[in-house]
Amino acid sequence: MGKKGKKAQAGKPKKLTPKDIGKRLDVLVKNLEEELEGADLFAPLPPTEDCAICFVPLPLLSSDQFYQACCGNLICKACGNENEESINKQNEEKNAGKKLAFTCPFCREREPASDGSGYVPQIQARCLKNDHIAIRAMGEIYRRGEYGTTKDDLKALDCFIRAVELGSGDACAKIASCYHQGWGVSVNKERVVLFGKIGALRGDILARHNVGCSEYYDFGNYEIAIHHWKIAAEAGLQESLNELREKYNAEGKLPGKEFISKEYLDSTYRACHGAQMEVKSEEREKHCTKDSIGREKFND
Repeated sequence: MGKKGKKAQAGKPKKLTPKDIGKRLDVLVKNLEEELEGADLFAPLPPTEDCAICFVPLPLLSSDQFYQACCGNLICKACGNENEESINKQNEEKNAGKKLAFTCPFCREREPASDGSGYVPQIQARCLKNDHIAIRAMGEIYRRGEYGTTKDDLKALDCFIRAVELGSGDACAKIASCYHQGWGVSVNKERVVLFGKIGALRGDILARHNVGCSEYYDFGNYEIAIHHWKIAAEAGLQESLNELREKYNAEGKLPGKEFISKEYLDSTYRACHGAQMEVKSEEREKHCTKDSIGREKFND
């Protein structure tokens, strides 16, 4: 191959292979195992950030949050919908007048087309700024094959790995899901738990819930599972509270029931209810989901 051919080939992005992704995951696992050493795995989850518009703490569920890919701001879904409804109302009042464009409430960038054709370039631009939320979102686009992209588990894993390296807890939960479902990697229950634990330490509430599910249903570590569910429930996750209720109310000697007393469940319920009330508002009651936790669960 001539010099020109070598230069041309060098300018092309390297094709991802399962072997390359496997090596990177092995290195990442080693680093995360070191991160776990000496960490307080049962520390309470850190508080969530406030919505950049209403200044109420962001909802726990990613389905109730909206990421502004144009500028990187994170707001609650309710505020995003309120902004859209306000523009719609003003446009209705204008009749034949010039209509207002749907724009970001922060940077005034126009909203991407409804087919998502403008959304991916915005996400990719944020990825170049090492925004781990954007990189994780890009991974999810590749995993699902959305917005005109080809479904590609290896590209998805590449993004998730980068996001974890940048400190994302949500991306840890995504890699755990890959190991649980066998998306681009072999099923590995031990790594499901490892990535779940790191996600939990970094504040991802669903990762905390899923660690409890893995400990209970896959490994039979019932007391540990109960403890993880209690932490997630006290932070406001209804799904974890439901697991505790189910075990406590079960007839007979269901595994783990012996670790849940009435006082234990009552105090957890009060804490869960208090945490849920902290993130409530009239707008969120109107716009947000109530019955779905919005992301993958491991005990389906």
